[in-house]
Amino acid sequence: MKRVVVDASVVLAGLFKDGTVRDVLLNAEDLSFSAPLYLREEVEKQLARVASRAGIPRETVESVLEDILGAIDLVPSGVYSASLDLARRLAKRAEAVGDADYIALCLALEAPVWTLDKDFDRVPGLRVLRTKDVDAAQVMRDQAASHIRR
Repeated sequence: MKRVVVDASVVLAGLFKDGTVRDVLLNAEDLSFSAPLYLREEVEKQLARVASRAGIPRETVESVLEDILGAIDLVPSGVYSASLDLARRLAKRAEAVGDADYIALCLALEAPVWTLDKDFDRVPGLRVLRTKDVDAAQVMRDQAASHIRR
């Protein structure tokens, strides 16, 4: 199973509408998603705005958030603390404000980051995935599995 670090932009996109982001987060079979533990707090600060912009009740957004967070391993900072100094330097150099914990988790897990945030593109050595990359990988695995079953 391939590990992928998920940043808050992906989770927020999954809250707005039932689409590819939410489908991949909730149904990916060969991917394991991880994020810093504070992701929950970071996203919860945005729930009122998400509900308002999406035109759906906050309770519905909260329910969807719980489903999405159930698919993500929320990792305490102690797991990636050894990578934080380097991650902070990389984030500062790349002007990736607020992204050091995600970068540190990527370094600690040797995993790419799935994001909609272009700041990560400027971090040297970090493999950045977009939704199309994650979805294409899942589609290819699904097609290979269905081909084998035939």
